[in-house]
Amino acid sequence: MAAVETTTIRVRRSTQQRLAKEAELAGTSVVEVLEAAVDLLEEQRLLISMDESYEKYGDEIHEEMKAWLDAPLDRPLDAD
Repeated sequence: MAAVETTTIRVRRSTQQRLAKEAELAGTSVVEVLEAAVDLLEEQRLLISMDESYEKYGDEIHEEMKAWLDAPLDRPLDAD
């Protein structure tokens, strides 16, 4: 198995204890818990950004989708 490059980060002792507890409950390492937490934060940021975009451009998106659905097909659906 290839070595994984790591580094040390400073966290409050209370945060380290919380990470250790989560790792124990999940049956995994503190590193895995921390990586999963960062993944969730990135996903949350993406979803918030998507939601903001939808709020801003939602009406335009609906109009475009309706136009696509109403547009005539270039060929029959059952054509090969």
